[in-house]
Amino acid sequence: MGYIFDIDDETVWSPSLWVGQLYVNLAEAIARTLELPTGLEAVAEDMYDINPPVFSEFTSALVKHYFSTRHVVAQELLRGVLLTSLVMLQRGGVEIAPDGEEQTSFWSSLPEFAQRMPT
Repeated sequence: MGYIFDIDDETVWSPSLWVGQLYVNLAEAIARTLELPTGLEAVAEDMYDINPPVFSEFTSALVKHYFSTRHVVAQELLRGVLLTSLVMLQRGGVEIAPDGEEQTSFWSSLPEFAQRMPT
């Protein structure tokens, strides 16, 4: 049994149940901290529709916070949710472009990370 994350009726990620729950819980905790909605809308206990504009805004805020801090622990806590969110957006046809060399380097890890994210 697994989770399903859809953008416009297209599945952009289908992880195991545990991994899906972990992602949703981490994303929601980060969103509460940033005082932003995630854009993840529960359809069923194990299925989420992603609202692209809201999710893109949430992911852009993750990018901003990840790259504006030099706190290594904060970055590592955000890293997995950020990578996962960027891949889902790309698969849904929404691109957040990297800004600068540091972000471009980070974005270069997306294809390898995406290979580990089943659809």
